[in-house]
Amino acid sequence: MIQISRLNLHRWIPTLISSYKTLLTLLCILVLTSLFTSQTNSLNGAVSLPHQPRFTHPVPRFRPIAFNITDFGGVGDGITVNTLAFEKGVFVISKLGNKGGGQLNVPAGRWLTAPFNLTSCLTLFLDQHAVIVAVDDEKYWPLMPPLPSYGYGREHPGPRYGSFIHGQNLRDVVITGNNGTIDGQGLRWWKRYRQKLLNHTRGPLVQIMYSSDIVISNITLRNPPFWTLHPYDCKNVTIRNMTILAPLFEAPNTDGIDPDSCEDMVIEDSYISVGDDAIAIKSGWDQYGIAYGRPSKNILIRNLVVRSMVRLYIDGKAKKI
Repeated sequence: MIQISRLNLHRWIPTLISSYKTLLTLLCILVLTSLFTSQTNSLNGAVSLPHQPRFTHPVPRFRPIAFNITDFGGVGDGITVNTLAFEKGVFVISKLGNKGGGQLNVPAGRWLTAPFNLTSCLTLFLDQHAVIVAVDDEKYWPLMPPLPSYGYGREHPGPRYGSFIHGQNLRDVVITGNNGTIDGQGLRWWKRYRQKLLNHTRGPLVQIMYSSDIVISNITLRNPPFWTLHPYDCKNVTIRNMTILAPLFEAPNTDGIDPDSCEDMVIEDSYISVGDDAIAIKSGWDQYGIAYGRPSKNILIRNLVVRSMVRLYIDGKAKKI
């Protein structure tokens, strides 16, 4: 009996081991399948798909009501012009002021658009890989009257081109994100300016006028046609954690930040590399600025890294150094 039991044991041990191997194999397959499914779901949440762009970071909710630009027909393929989508989004949010306003989220993608206006009680949020791209043909840029403290256009008499992103008589406006980008595609403007082919003064990339309680943070502004960020006659403005970029050469008048007749303002913790002044505090121009009578005051500037075009004047002539 003992001999028979030993023989049976020797015969069944390989079978048992084989069964355990099969079970272990099945368990490994199940674990790997679970991990793959989890990773796939995670990637689907992170990758920007052509028809349904996703956010690569969780989107903070700054307003009680939030929308995505895709809710209004936006397509971030770098080809489709999304002006109507931005205008629709801003219009809907303009009706929400008594409810705390609204947030317009721009996910990863290249969102080509003509200039558009902001509204009060709005947060414009750009995802990390979101780029709002300006149409670079000036026929799509509206003309505006000269600024009252300038009297006429800085480059031509008469009207001036409006800014790419514009706001007037607003309160409680936030432009922020996970370091998304607003790109003015300034190259064509710079070339046409040098060739004297423009009939009106170029417009800034972002200009907010006669407004209060403005926050602009955690985004990149690049390649403006003219000045980059131009708060005009505004109060209580915070600009922080910004990256502002334009070529150091052959990008005329691409100032970084130009506070103009503003008060109670903070500019901090930012990097600015541009083809003209990094920061230029203004209060209008010549006799028009004096007549307008609103000097810039109470502006705090700290913790910046800047690179800009520097000019050395020798015998009355400006030279680049």
